[in-house]
Amino acid sequence: MPTDRQARPSAEECEQQARLNAAVMACGIIGLLCYLPFDYWMVPERWPVLWVGRLLVVGLLAMCLAWQHRRPMHSERVLLVAALGAALFLAWGAAQVSEPFTFFFWNQSLAVAMFILLPVVSVWRPRCMLVHNGVMLLAYGLCFVLWSPFTLAELLRLGGVFLLIGWLISPLLSHVRYGIFHRTAALSHALRERNAELTAANEELAAQQQELTYLANFDAMTGLANRRWGMTFLRENLDGCYRRRWPLSVLLVDIDRLKAVNDSRGHASGDRLICHVARAIAGQLRNGELACRLGGDEFLMIMPDADADEAGERARRLSAALESARLESDPELVATVSVGAATYRPWQEGVADMDMLIQRADSAMYSCKRHSRRQTRASDEALQRARRRDD
Repeated sequence: MPTDRQARPSAEECEQQARLNAAVMACGIIGLLCYLPFDYWMVPERWPVLWVGRLLVVGLLAMCLAWQHRRPMHSERVLLVAALGAALFLAWGAAQVSEPFTFFFWNQSLAVAMFILLPVVSVWRPRCMLVHNGVMLLAYGLCFVLWSPFTLAELLRLGGVFLLIGWLISPLLSHVRYGIFHRTAALSHALRERNAELTAANEELAAQQQELTYLANFDAMTGLANRRWGMTFLRENLDGCYRRRWPLSVLLVDIDRLKAVNDSRGHASGDRLICHVARAIAGQLRNGELACRLGGDEFLMIMPDADADEAGERARRLSAALESARLESDPELVATVSVGAATYRPWQEGVADMDMLIQRADSAMYSCKRHSRRQTRASDEALQRARRRDD
């Protein structure tokens, strides 16, 4: 349990302690003002003087509140000043009472307020409570001897026992309250630190999960989806298109002469060519579409709600985009691709067959590649004949 010799509490603890002690002083102001009618009705011969005393203490408490607002680190000192001012007034006020019932009620209220509520509700060191109790005992004794009309025996019978009991147990109550407050504050601080650690760990786990998800679903070199995620996406969208009776088209893209590039320019140039084609494919995608890398030089564009005409147009746009764009690192290298298109028509084909759809696109792609090779050979032969005529 915390003791008076502990290190200075943290700023957060001091602010919380200041708020609690400010509430105690504010309640003290309200209580003193609420007892003004009591003075008027129960001590009619001395009520003007008691009113002056109460209002002076109210002013002292208000100044203490302002002092604590500016210096929350001095909360215990401020509360001690406020409590001593209230204790002096209550000790002097008890000596002004001459009616036994009123005297008993005054002493009982003093015991509850200063020896029960104050140590239980406020937060200060037990030594502050001991200082307060010592001053209270001295002030009450002097005022009783000088001005009270009652004897010591009458004092004990008319609430003095409550005062004695409260005077004895209040340091213990203050000690327990102070220890509970700082133990709770320490646990709260540890809990916040633990929550912050857990939050940081959760964020790190989320980042790792996101990275693992990316590595599991996307190709590290091109940034496109990998084959596994592409096939999952295609299967789900084929099922959706079958239910909605929407078409779905795929484009199987194969890079032409990649092996020749790797052999003549090196694999680094081949990798740059693959990434260049992948960027061009990604640039052709629309919302709800996906492109994946099937293998070394093959890509698949999946286009839900795209018919055969649109698929052909997208293939032409891809080829045109590659013809107009060159690699910054190798401007002389021209990227050409062979594209095979296939369209799934649920109103004609019934339940989708994913493997059959990819096979159709693959056949169309190889047909395009053979046609391109024939055109290339025809162009080369025409060029050779032209050179022979020139020779």
